[in-house]
Amino acid sequence: MKIIDHGEWIACPKPENYPVKLPPNILFSKRVSDGVDWYIFQRRELHDAKGLFVITVPTEDGGLSVATTTHDVTALFPTGKMRLFEVLDAPEDHEKLRMQRLDLKKKKFVPAPPPAPSMIEVLMEELGLDPKQMQAKLDAARKNRSQHG
Repeated sequence: MKIIDHGEWIACPKPENYPVKLPPNILFSKRVSDGVDWYIFQRRELHDAKGLFVITVPTEDGGLSVATTTHDVTALFPTGKMRLFEVLDAPEDHEKLRMQRLDLKKKKFVPAPPPAPSMIEVLMEELGLDPKQMQAKLDAARKNRSQHG
């Protein structure tokens, strides 16, 4: 699988001397590395692209989590430190890539690590409570409440 990194993008004000007349409420984005405008980049560089486009967002641990995937680059607007990647030879069911991590070193997508346990899960474990038994008690209490309420 070939992955092309089109860089990190951030919001920006309207560039001066913009080549197209636009309404005043248009949002703009630029690539961090060279300041290229998103709309111009999209029109000039990506108009004939045949790959899958993937937008990633940074994770707390410094990784990249897949936020969205599409073959239609016009449906995207990367901003807020999002990164845009083009994936050639992408899996057919590309929507399964959402929420996965992009490992740039290995050039592949990997499942996200399991979420940290919730406070209630930690408390139940500390108290030695069985989650299935607790769920059964909650279900019984709800059933009892609905019959009497």
